[in-house]
Amino acid sequence: MGMNHVAERPARKTTVKGIKARFYPADSALPRTESAYYRANLPRISDRFVLASDLLSNPQLQSYIHDMTVTIRYRRILYKFRVFFKRHKYLPINRSIQSLGGGRMEGDVLLVACGAKVSVRNLKSGLETRVADRAMKRQVSPFCVCASF
Repeated sequence: MGMNHVAERPARKTTVKGIKARFYPADSALPRTESAYYRANLPRISDRFVLASDLLSNPQLQSYIHDMTVTIRYRRILYKFRVFFKRHKYLPINRSIQSLGGGRMEGDVLLVACGAKVSVRNLKSGLETRVADRAMKRQVSPFCVCASF
């Protein structure tokens, strides 16, 4: 290396891939399984970042997306999910969460499964989908102080 030579870090390779996620739209009475995308840096496969803004509506009204981790035990198995949502008092009330028997929440909600070795992964089975619905039904009321912004 010469005197004026600066060592450069090798560029990280970034990929974008799709995963199965559970989507709770505000304008529909039924939740559905959707394809959500995540961005990953290849040297470390554990770093995965969900691109939730592609599925959640009303970007002009509320551009910021909140996320939280929900853990639920069902039949002695521990499930862990990441929930992405927006909070604003002018977002429409989420009818799909209300049809599950959950509390009142505004806007769309996206739920992805967390893995042991990676931060997000595919929803694997119908059982995991039912557990995701149960987690949304139980956990909506504690984090929904229903937009006092």
